Amino acid sequence: MMSTPTKHLVVFPMQMWGHTRSVCTLAARIVKLRPVTITFFTAASVYERVKAEIARDFEPGEEDSASHIRLVALESGTDPHDMKTIQVAFGAALEKLLAGQAVVCVKTGTSYEPPAARPSAVLVDSFLYFAFQAARKHRDTLKVYAWFASSTLVFFGIFAQDLETLAEQEAARRGVSFEAAACDLVTSTEGKVIRTPCMPPMYDYEFHPQDFPFVPAFVANVLTKATRVVREADGMVTFDAADYSPEAAKAVRAWFAERKRRIYYAGPLIPHGRDAEANELKQSQQSDKIVRFLEERLASHGENSVIYISFGSLFWPTDNAKLWAVLETIMEKNIPFVMSCAAEFFRPPDGMDDKLSAYGNAIVAKWVPQQALLEHPATGWFLSHGGLNGTIETIMAGIPLIVYPIDADQPVNAIHLSENLNIAYELIEVRNGKGAGPIYRNGRVPIGTIEAVKSEMREVLERAFGEDGAQKRARLGALRQTLQSAWSDAGAAKRDVKTFLDEI
Repeated sequence: MMSTPTKHLVVFPMQMWGHTRSVCTLAARIVKLRPVTITFFTAASVYERVKAEIARDFEPGEEDSASHIRLVALESGTDPHDMKTIQVAFGAALEKLLAGQAVVCVKTGTSYEPPAARPSAVLVDSFLYFAFQAARKHRDTLKVYAWFASSTLVFFGIFAQDLETLAEQEAARRGVSFEAAACDLVTSTEGKVIRTPCMPPMYDYEFHPQDFPFVPAFVANVLTKATRVVREADGMVTFDAADYSPEAAKAVRAWFAERKRRIYYAGPLIPHGRDAEANELKQSQQSDKIVRFLEERLASHGENSVIYISFGSLFWPTDNAKLWAVLETIMEKNIPFVMSCAAEFFRPPDGMDDKLSAYGNAIVAKWVPQQALLEHPATGWFLSHGGLNGTIETIMAGIPLIVYPIDADQPVNAIHLSENLNIAYELIEVRNGKGAGPIYRNGRVPIGTIEAVKSEMREVLERAFGEDGAQKRARLGALRQTLQSAWSDAGAAKRDVKTFLDEI
């Protein structure tokens, strides 16, 4: 039995699933490594999913360790774009913890009395600036670390800059609001070349291959201020894996070392408890239907025959005509597929349900048990936006990718996966708006027509289900083995997390 916890870590990820999922596994790993109490704050809307996700990494007999995680839901309001309410609630709850008072879960009504150990550190999402500020008020007694839920390949292109100060200066210069200046700073493009240590030179518009409708308030109060969080935090923990891009890891570690701080690479964070699959299946109402579909296609089409399609829990392609062209090309070849529509910005092509029903070789679900699906022998390819969470899960499942990047770290991941690692194909013709300009690294100019999208997709599918795809799958297997060692006794992730725990 593990000894009584002598340290107390407060954890608060953003409620977007791409930011929350992996920190659930990290919390489980921490309490199994050391006697630490974790007070894990989350939104009531995702409480049950977070609870199930944390449980996925525990084995029978580890109940004592699991009991050291106190899951507390906070008031988050009814507007999904309201990021302020839950951060105010976090600040109030943190004050209670520091004062030795109980905190109450608004989902269950459970009152958690203060543990023996007073909080010594907070791990707060880099996207939660106001929560970070609430914790930083206690910097004399409390270390505050940033949770970085993105690929560090984009660190220098976005987060190493002080975008908040730049936006303030631009607002003053132009006589416009901070929100307007921040939005222009983050989303406008001039065709200038961006050079950083972690990626090939790119035109600025290549960071935005789709005209994604970012909410201006989100850009100003979340994305822009995240750069301040990263610069002011006592250190940074990321779900990225150091061996996903060793060159990027080396460069980012050096940047932090120059500032007398550390970055801790905790990834990959893939649950592997005995009940990991069962607890994941509980999170989707359509799990039985999806598993049955996979079993039937395994029998009728064989191994590696199904394409899984997902654009994550936020993003969705902005040109439905091009998305439908991709889907039509898949259907032309009678390839079975499972498509997740969990994205907040999900806007289906007109008549999609009727057309897919008539096709009869596809299934669409609001929420998919992603790890179980990727690890099923029927699954062969993952058509994805290229977000890091899904990318790492895919690599760990041994599934190569077809990448349809939209924004954020996705365009850089697409280059890294398709060119540096050579375990994926990147779709170019699906680009639209400003993002459809010439590509710096090879001079290619997307044609951008529907027929060009179909032609490219036909070629990709021919290669994916042929010898070239088999070679990508083999290369991916080698990377998978490397990443699997990250949480071994001498692995990079376990070493970094142990160092983090020593320092809190």
